[in-house]
Formats: sequence, structure tokens, C-alpha cells
Amino acid sequence: MNGQVQAPLLQVQHLGRRFALPRVSLWQSPGTLQALSDVNFTLQSGKSLGIVGESGSGKSTLARLVMALDTPTEGQVLFNGVDVHQTHGQALRQLRSGFQMVFQDPYGSLDPRQKVLAIVTEPIQKRFKPGDGRSELHGRAAQAMSEVGLRTADLDKYPHEFSGGQRQRIAIARALITRPSLIVADEPVSALDVSVQAQVLNLMMDLQDRYGLSYLLVSHDLAVVNLMCDDVLVLQSGRVVEQGSAQQIFEQARHPYTRALLTAVPGHRDDFSKQEET
Repeated sequence: MNGQVQAPLLQVQHLGRRFALPRVSLWQSPGTLQALSDVNFTLQSGKSLGIVGESGSGKSTLARLVMALDTPTEGQVLFNGVDVHQTHGQALRQLRSGFQMVFQDPYGSLDPRQKVLAIVTEPIQKRFKPGDGRSELHGRAAQAMSEVGLRTADLDKYPHEFSGGQRQRIAIARALITRPSLIVADEPVSALDVSVQAQVLNLMMDLQDRYGLSYLLVSHDLAVVNLMCDDVLVLQSGRVVEQGSAQQIFEQARHPYTRALLTAVPGHRDDFSKQEET
């Protein structure tokens, strides 16, 4: 539009996080663990960014900082230009409606004591006074359930009555109910059977096409990232070692760590051995 560049939906600038380690003895100062160091990236509306790396690389720490579930030691997380870590109280709750999270464990992230109706509507319940708007609340929940392929009747059930794949659909419905622009998905299919993973991933891609969602996808599974993401950021020991388009990363990875990760993906090992010979 008139040559203007669209502002990023999400912008992470020089993000870092240190954790204090337990004191080993009275004569030694407590050490620190640098979980993230100088992480920078942007995510445009409607696009998907994959965050990859081995366990301990800082992927989940990054996701928690983006969601304002933890506080950075340095740096900024800007959502639509607003620093989420300088926003508090009601203003943060309003801002957070624009970005929601889907966790790895679809059972652990759902309260087993609550029915699905309460779980799915939890992000918007404070908008309604007790006794008021219950039909509207139920209608919003029913619509969210339909969008993920579940029935309205399922709202009256408990999480243990569903399969793992269905529970993850419930978690996605809970994320959708605020009509977010961004969903942070932390290993969203790693706890599911392989046969169910494809169904959930296809659902997520369909929802992206339907609503223009952006995904920040945290995963150790590069095959999932290759399927879902436009761009990829590779973390090693809390530092970004490579980032670029998914095509560039998967076809012309430059960093040895990225290349090592890719050798575990079926179909890539032979490609890399040929590159190393040339």
C-alpha cells in the first residue's frame, strides 16, 4: 500500500535471560546460567516462525518471555509495537488477548477438575459478570469447539474423557476464543501419537489460512517446522546461530550446528554428505 512496509506483529530485540544457580558453598558466590543471549527476530502478520534447537537451547524460555510468563534480564518483546514487559494489570490482560499459547502436554495444560466449557472460556470469563451473558459465553465456546472439529456437547465433559489429540484440540479452542493474531505453540504435537500429529498440524494450518494467524512454533522436530513455517531461527545454548527462510535453512544451511540437526531429518542426510564432498 503506497510502498509502505508493514510493521511487524512481533518484534524481539536483544532479548536475554539469566538465571541464578544455587550456591554451592558458603565460600563461593552463586553462579548464573545464561539461558538466552541477544536474541533478535521479527514476525509478520499471517506468517509462521519456527524456533528450533536441542533440549536446553533456550526454546521454551524464549516462548515464556514472548508470552510475558517470565521477565527478561535484558531486551524487549514488542507486540504490535507495545512492550509486553512494560505493560501491567488490565492493560496487559487486554494486550494478551491478541497472543495466546498452546502447550506441549495437552493433559497437563487442562485443569482436570473443570469441564471443557470452563476451560475453553477461561481467557474471556472476566469480561462477563456472573449470571450475565452466559448464553453468549456458551455460544463463543461452541463456535471455538466447532472450529477445531469438536462438538458442542463436548463442552459438558471433563478432559479425561478425551484422547490426547482431542485434548490438544481443546487447548487450541481455548487459544482461539480471544481471536488472537499470534499463537505461541510450544512443541504442540510432540506428546501425541504420530498418526494424530498430522491431524493437529493440518488443523493449525487450516486455522492460519482461515483467520490469518501467525505462529511462533517451538519444536525440536525439524520436519514439523519445515511443514509449518515460513522462516526458521536456530538456537544453540541460548544464542541464535542461524536464521532465514525455511527454504534457505533446509536446503542451504550454513552453520555446522544447523547441519547436524538436519541430518536427523529423513531425506537430508544424503544431501549434506554430498554438500560436504563438493
